[in-house]
Amino acid sequence: MACRFPRRLSVSALIIGVMIGFFSFSVIDILPINLYFVSEAEFMDTYTFRDGFDNETGVDRFIVPNIIHFIRFKNFELKFMDYVVVMAAMRNHRPDKIYFHTDIKDAKCEGKYWEWVKNDSELWSRIEIKYLEVPTEIFGQPLSEGWRLWHGSDISRVRIIKKYGGIYLDNDCFVLKSLDKYRKFECSVNWDEGQILGNQVIIANKNARILPLWLDTYKVYRSDLWYYNGGERPTEEILHHHPELIHRVKGDFGTDDGMSPNLYLNKEFEWRHLDIIHLLIGQRIFWDPNYNATPVFDENNIRTYPYPIGEMIRELLGMPQPPKTAS
Repeated sequence: MACRFPRRLSVSALIIGVMIGFFSFSVIDILPINLYFVSEAEFMDTYTFRDGFDNETGVDRFIVPNIIHFIRFKNFELKFMDYVVVMAAMRNHRPDKIYFHTDIKDAKCEGKYWEWVKNDSELWSRIEIKYLEVPTEIFGQPLSEGWRLWHGSDISRVRIIKKYGGIYLDNDCFVLKSLDKYRKFECSVNWDEGQILGNQVIIANKNARILPLWLDTYKVYRSDLWYYNGGERPTEEILHHHPELIHRVKGDFGTDDGMSPNLYLNKEFEWRHLDIIHLLIGQRIFWDPNYNATPVFDENNIRTYPYPIGEMIRELLGMPQPPKTAS
């Protein structure tokens, strides 16, 4: 069954909704959620950033729309961990919309875990599917043949935020807390001390000044390097000269590759202070000595998985925690 969504609201309905919301704040809570937030998103699209905007303190209102973006190229099936990531974003942050951007034409929301999503009416009502072709080139330079999907995703996430604004998340980024505090800044990315930026999480207004500059760094494209254009070059060419263009997040987005393995290796790892953590699901095979015992997580084996990621997922999904055993 293909994903089907309501048609856009008529102009008259939008005007009526805005008038009602203006005269009675109490009514906002019972208005159809799409009606109220269409007005907010349109307002935020007009926001203009000038020199002197303070990305350390931000402003006293939301200037980033509450939309979460995921990119799914070549595969629209949801596996258990994909479902977990979507549920974490929904329950721990509560976005107004979740956009899945995919190159699968007429993408169908089928399979067990899509059925789980559909059965959650609050979650399902927020999901929209957006068609997005995989880029083949950038500034006339063909993308790497072997890394086209990954380099194409690096490019597409910046373009998506530049088009819509909102919160971009990699498909294995587990949201642990509300991200609303970052919606008061022009653009927030993780940039740890002595490292390069992490593009696994981008929270920004569509008019953030760094976004066109970020895309311009692809005028020098290195098809032979995995993360040169995704993180290294924009850090060196933009952030080293103009760090004021972003709200710098140090560690709380959990994108440092040295942090993520703790979820599978260190039973004492404390994860609750983070806002997000990058799960590195696709890389486990290379460094997790327990990988062969549990190569794929599902709703059954996660119930007793003894490392922190098991605890995180059980807590999210309301599963009982197994009794702790002596080390």
